[in-house]
Amino acid sequence: MTRIEIKSHKGKPIRSFDDWEQYALPQERKEMHWEEGRSACELGRIWTSNGEPAVPGELIRLLESNEGTRGIVIHSGITEQETRLPFTSRGPRCHDLALQAEQNGSPVIVCIEAKADEPFGGTVAMELINARRRVERRKEKEKKRQKQRPINTKFPNRLDWLTRSLLGLPAFKDDKLIAVSTAVAELPYQLLSAIGGTLLEAEHQNACKAVLAFHEFRTTKTKDANLEANANALNRFLRLLLSANGVDVGEDFELKSGHMIGPILITGRSVAASVKIPNSIPLFVGKIRTDLLS
Repeated sequence: MTRIEIKSHKGKPIRSFDDWEQYALPQERKEMHWEEGRSACELGRIWTSNGEPAVPGELIRLLESNEGTRGIVIHSGITEQETRLPFTSRGPRCHDLALQAEQNGSPVIVCIEAKADEPFGGTVAMELINARRRVERRKEKEKKRQKQRPINTKFPNRLDWLTRSLLGLPAFKDDKLIAVSTAVAELPYQLLSAIGGTLLEAEHQNACKAVLAFHEFRTTKTKDANLEANANALNRFLRLLLSANGVDVGEDFELKSGHMIGPILITGRSVAASVKIPNSIPLFVGKIRTDLLS
């Protein structure tokens, strides 16, 4: 295992598992997500398994498995790193772990998405409903305060930007961004933001390549049926992403543990936003699993 420097989202040095537990997550997320057997805790445990932060062997082998990522050397990382997405400053993409690396002297960004059997958030349709409900709650609060400040959500704009940029598909059936398209309604929103956020983070870091690695944990707290559901959701999404960006894949494509796919170049598309998804940064997507029951 290769030792590296890890800091929290607030810049606190993380030198042990105890530090990871104390500093890695913002307090509100820690209260919700820190539990033995769940992804946040197990990610910290495996990255500090020899007493101090080091790159897990599973990730090294994953990087070495693809010619395009072979030779990547990870130097440092930040837990809960946030990448702002277009349309409002609320709800940035939050990477479980964003790693700074290099390959042949060129910078590379590696983002880790940790999962036990937690789902990939809500579907596009569900997240849209939730965003509109949040607006209605804020309006009710303003009404009680007898204020007339206009409150709107930019989430539909962000959603449309993501689906058009990554998949070449409008998120809505209408120009007013009200009726969500059936083509994207059941996609996990978290996967759209993960891909978009990884590419934007790579651009921010002037990286020549972007890697998104899903680290799955099988523990006493997970259910195999949920792990299988996550795998199916990820495979369906990747089939759509790959085919939308010029990669010929069949209906039986699946991303297996220990495999890395790429390079993927996002097709340049015209979207109504000043921020564009970079289409010159090769994207690689991989998956590893730590089975604590075997």
